[in-house]
Amino acid sequence: MIPKLIHQIWIQWGDGLPTPPASLAAAGHTWRNLDESWAYRLWEDSDIDSLFAELRPDLLSLYRSYPYAVQKADAGRYLVLYSQGGCYVDFDIECVRPPEVLLDNDLILAPTEPFGTAIDFMMAVPGHDFFTHVLDELPRSRLRWHRSYVPRHFRVMCGTGSLHLTRVWRASGGFAGARLLTAGEYGHGEPDEALVHHIEGNSWAGWDTHALVLLQNHWRKLVLASLVLVVALAFWLR
Repeated sequence: MIPKLIHQIWIQWGDGLPTPPASLAAAGHTWRNLDESWAYRLWEDSDIDSLFAELRPDLLSLYRSYPYAVQKADAGRYLVLYSQGGCYVDFDIECVRPPEVLLDNDLILAPTEPFGTAIDFMMAVPGHDFFTHVLDELPRSRLRWHRSYVPRHFRVMCGTGSLHLTRVWRASGGFAGARLLTAGEYGHGEPDEALVHHIEGNSWAGWDTHALVLLQNHWRKLVLASLVLVVALAFWLR
């Protein structure tokens, strides 16, 4: 059974903000304020550093080498769930209903659109093999994606983030006792099914991430505008 532990991480190192913005702090309080049967822990950089030194010293230098605070938070959540189990949740997710209904599983992940597996809400029993694999693959993802010509967004997403986790999940072929959330449970369906609610986050995002989000949300309008521009130029140049 998954223990009733809520974990959140806030890394102040490097490009990380000193404290969560007000909206994220308020969302965090929705998890702090669960009933007393749930324990809550906020992890900081020094806590994660010590955990790597204790449990995965082979990855400690890798953890310390990550150039972005979000990558430390990504790697840290995998080790926290492996070592303690429970529920990891990002600060841009509000609790709608305590995830009691999920505790009888061994591993909970959330699928995202159009493809992939999210890392902002995950649950597991302590010592789950999946997170052993996720941690073991961090050096390979670092080697593959940390190149000067790779945009920051992909260095984060593929080096430590959701696309790293998705690659490991697909390669594993799945695990007994694992369950994927439904879209409704993950807050993207009927409101009465939701366990969580997503607010505006991406505190780690740079210009390239914002550009990609804009393209994803408005690609139809952008394609139409481009076609109109091409036709207009063709008539003007005749």
